Amino acid sequence: MSRLGVSVAVVLGLVLVGSAAWATGTTVPFEGVWRRPEGGLVRVAGDGTAPFLVDFASRRRWRLEPKEPGVWGLGGSRPEARVTWRPPELVLAGLSVEPMALSPVPVRTEALKVSVEGAELPATLWLPAMREPRNAVVLLHDAGRGSREALEPYPAFLVEHGFAVLTYDARGAGLEARGDDDRERANAIGARKAQGDAGPTTRAAHGRASAAGTGTTQGDADRATDDALQPGLKLQGDDGLAAVRLLRQRLGPSVRVGLMGFGQGAWAAVGASARAPEELGFLILISGGAGAVWKQEQHRIRNEGRKRGLTGPELVDLMEFLDVLHDARLYADGGEARARKTLDFHFQRAKRKRWLAVTPLSSLGDVTVERFLELQRPLWRDVLSYDAAQDLPRVRGPVLALLGERDETTPAALTARALTQGLSKRTGASHRAQVTVIEGADHALAVARREAPAVETMSRQALETLSTWLIALEVQ
Repeated sequence: MSRLGVSVAVVLGLVLVGSAAWATGTTVPFEGVWRRPEGGLVRVAGDGTAPFLVDFASRRRWRLEPKEPGVWGLGGSRPEARVTWRPPELVLAGLSVEPMALSPVPVRTEALKVSVEGAELPATLWLPAMREPRNAVVLLHDAGRGSREALEPYPAFLVEHGFAVLTYDARGAGLEARGDDDRERANAIGARKAQGDAGPTTRAAHGRASAAGTGTTQGDADRATDDALQPGLKLQGDDGLAAVRLLRQRLGPSVRVGLMGFGQGAWAAVGASARAPEELGFLILISGGAGAVWKQEQHRIRNEGRKRGLTGPELVDLMEFLDVLHDARLYADGGEARARKTLDFHFQRAKRKRWLAVTPLSSLGDVTVERFLELQRPLWRDVLSYDAAQDLPRVRGPVLALLGERDETTPAALTARALTQGLSKRTGASHRAQVTVIEGADHALAVARREAPAVETMSRQALETLSTWLIALEVQ
């Protein structure tokens, strides 16, 4: 079977429809990488919520649901598919005419720590089992998805292509990675119920706090607090560069090392590559990386408003309000008086509008203008105002960017145009770039399937494009 046949089934950030914490835990006794009889890979792991199974050959991902001792169902499969654990054998039934006995795939892993200013970030190094890698990659998180589990099942996919992979828990992904000042701040934020982000979500910036405005659960509040503790884009990129240096130290100077960023991580990867072009051999950007981040945030909020049934005039009114919030003059030094006057008028007006529920104000209650500015200024400075236009021409090495045509978080056409324009200004024959908008795909490069709406299916075009690009990079 060709390597295309074992391409990954999902990208970072995919969350199964209706998935929730599994009552009996987030692990299963057969976690690992498995191989189908004809060669296709199967990955079983947990992503911080429920254990899941990815069948790389069919490009699908299912939540694993316990049925009886030793038997798990693939949630959403029709007719229901199941896996049966008979140590050391794992049998997968329901995806083919006959049950398949899966064989374990040996994968080397090492526990490491990425040392950054103020923290030691727990990390995992994945290595091909049978050969030394020529290329290695550090994965940069989508915001709000900062644990290593959220990067599944990418490590297995990349290792299958011969790459070494380093994943790490981003700052704010767990209290163990935070200092005492951060813990104090988390407690204070939770007590005030003020969830203003210090770094964006890939739903960009204060988007997750916005969504928490209606139907907020404790889990939503906890995630918003974690988002509030995330660093700005530059610091995220610097952490990625620290991971790159760790990889080079561990693997040796002859190994080419790159960054692969998802959503917000794509913007962080571009900035890091521009600051240290000599350290990076290639760049892979998924669902982000160009254009002003605040424009992405407006795109996300507008689509959220559509989902909630806002009318055309209401959407126009909403966008005018967001234009005010994203006016750089409000956050400039010396503009305090003007900012307070402008925001006070628009805040009072917004309280009477139905679209308030999708704005950053929804989770802040009767926040004062002064408090809003206190929260918003660092967010604007460190995240929302960033535009990669000046950084893209400084990026070196091959670049692949994939965007979903139906992405409701990142505006695909706008981002693709900005990426193409910025990368076209580079000089050097080795600096090839490919920017592809994936037909019918969403922010996670997945496509909806009417016959199995609860099952996530990766776009075949996305898989083939990514796999072909990685294979070409491996032989260069």
